[in-house]
Amino acid sequence: MNMHTKIGNIHVVCFQWGTRYPAVYVNNLKNMVKRHLSVPHVFHCLTDSEAGIDRDVVTHPIPNMEIPGNWRKLSTFQDNFLQLNGEFILYIDLDMIIMGELDFALEHPEHTFVITKNWSKTGTRANSCIYRLKVGAHTEVWNKFIASPQTFIDQHYGKNKLFGDQKWIDYMFDSFHFFPEGKVVSFKKHCHAKGHRILGLNTARFGKAKVPPGASVISFHGDPLPPDIANGPSGKWRQAPFVNEHWHSCT
Repeated sequence: MNMHTKIGNIHVVCFQWGTRYPAVYVNNLKNMVKRHLSVPHVFHCLTDSEAGIDRDVVTHPIPNMEIPGNWRKLSTFQDNFLQLNGEFILYIDLDMIIMGELDFALEHPEHTFVITKNWSKTGTRANSCIYRLKVGAHTEVWNKFIASPQTFIDQHYGKNKLFGDQKWIDYMFDSFHFFPEGKVVSFKKHCHAKGHRILGLNTARFGKAKVPPGASVISFHGDPLPPDIANGPSGKWRQAPFVNEHWHSCT
């Protein structure tokens, strides 16, 4: 297949529940995708509340599967997820800033699953903050998990039992196709974001966080969240001027 062949349309998916990520995160993500994805797409949100979500977002209730936290993301692997068997979805976490072209996620349509390479030197091979999946192609990831979810949560959880979806994905795949190196980066690890205590002085007060050349997507895993460092430093983390430039609702 020609290496320049790309997927011609796609469904973009996010999940929102609870209070940590209010509706503005959904709306801003939708608009960032609209600015940076060149092909026709539909933006979906699985949510426990439609309040405040823009009307051009296709909302779906989060199924009541009694599964906690980020494990819900694994439901994207179920057969006929959102009635989209055979279609491609692009899953994106809500705590992301998209500031460059997203078309890298459309390359190599022959691959049924493409994910972000994990930037951590320990832990899993892949990071599930953004991945592309052909719906119905890897149903074993969901079917095996949902057959005994508590068993596998106990075996594969991360920092607590609300997290562990990417550990399960890592367990279920022998090998991965990854997005191009450097397109998806970590705010904490790649953006010169962390200050230090030197003689009692917090160096996060000096300088700004910077995006590495070529990066399109910045992951704000954990804390701080984008609004925390938009207008000034937050604790040990430097201000990130690119938040106000890119994380907003204007299309």
